[in-house]
Amino acid sequence: MFRRILAVGDVHGEADGLERLWKKIAFDDERDLLVFLGDYIDRGTAPVRALQFVQRQVEKYRNVHALMGNHEAMMLSYIDAYGLGRTIMGHFDLWLANGGRITRKQLAALPKAEAESLTAFVRSRPISFRTSHAGEDILFVHAGVNPAAEDCREDMLWIREKFFAGYHGSTLVVVGHTPTQMLRRGGAAVPLFLPNNIIACDTGAYLPGGRISCVDTAHYLRLRAGGHALTAGERASCYMQAERG
Repeated sequence: MFRRILAVGDVHGEADGLERLWKKIAFDDERDLLVFLGDYIDRGTAPVRALQFVQRQVEKYRNVHALMGNHEAMMLSYIDAYGLGRTIMGHFDLWLANGGRITRKQLAALPKAEAESLTAFVRSRPISFRTSHAGEDILFVHAGVNPAAEDCREDMLWIREKFFAGYHGSTLVVVGHTPTQMLRRGGAAVPLFLPNNIIACDTGAYLPGGRISCVDTAHYLRLRAGGHALTAGERASCYMQAERG
């Protein structure tokens, strides 16, 4: 049994914050499991460096996993349609309109072999990862699941309201994608432990005051097994954060 089962929320090009968070995590491949929840690229100032950092950890540690996010999926769709070497003048593209321009520019500036290696890494990312802890099933996925069609790939990358309002399953679902500041208007940039068996880990790394968060789901489940409502201090003990920049 793993000591810690960790989930890292959306990074969105904030490579410096990701590297600081990694030092705080002090990952131990013999005792820990860690899942990056996707959206490593776009919006921030160093999307390629952030993606390269994630790739290095996945290749170095057998118990580090990295999922596909909707921004990685948009990137692949763009590359498959247009490649990286040319600008699509006057063409509206979903990826470019959602922070992809800086990622495209930085990828195109890499030596061809490096760009192809990163693209292949992204293409090989799974949509979800499952594990369990003390008899509790845990599903890690970028956006969530559709309660009416839980194996829908598109929903796992993109869903928002239908998941948060409609999911009431017995599996703990751990997600990024939707910043917690948007789930709780005016709320702090902290992970949310929702009563319908959801942990929301995206704390808006690219937003003003945003952070990158790492949640220890195993610690959360151990606390929850006590049968009482978690205090603010207990919730805070379940995660680590690093500010962007």
